[in-house]
Amino acid sequence: MRLAAVLVATVLALAPTAFAQDLKVVVQGRDSIVLTPADLAALPRGKATMVEGGKSAVYEGALLNAALVQAGVVHGDRLMGRYLNQMVLVKAADGYVSILSLAETDPFYRANPVVIADRKDGQPLDAREGPYRVVVDGDLKPSRSARQVTTIEVKPAF
Repeated sequence: MRLAAVLVATVLALAPTAFAQDLKVVVQGRDSIVLTPADLAALPRGKATMVEGGKSAVYEGALLNAALVQAGVVHGDRLMGRYLNQMVLVKAADGYVSILSLAETDPFYRANPVVIADRKDGQPLDAREGPYRVVVDGDLKPSRSARQVTTIEVKPAF
């Protein structure tokens, strides 16, 4: 009986936290990669602040650009010409899609980071937001900061 109580308490303690999952990164013309929670944790990390519903929150996670580099995208000072035609589609579990230009994800072009957040205000993301949320630091509205991200896709805009 005591073991059952401990199991129920453990499940309830974990319930508000989103369970970690793999994240698929697809770059058109290349093989897709799958980043595990350990892979994402090993990437360079950043912090992004976002105001939602009048409240400010600090999100932490892997830099989106670092994940894209892992998948083989052109970045940094090589990101010019035809490569600037690329768009990044951030796809969520509920079908929501957020779009950024590839340049908007690269620190060579942008001072504020874009992160694949797994933490909010020092705590793991809850099931409503996580396991991952792409947060675009510096946006005045959170509409491009997709929740429950499952896939990130890079492809030509036209």
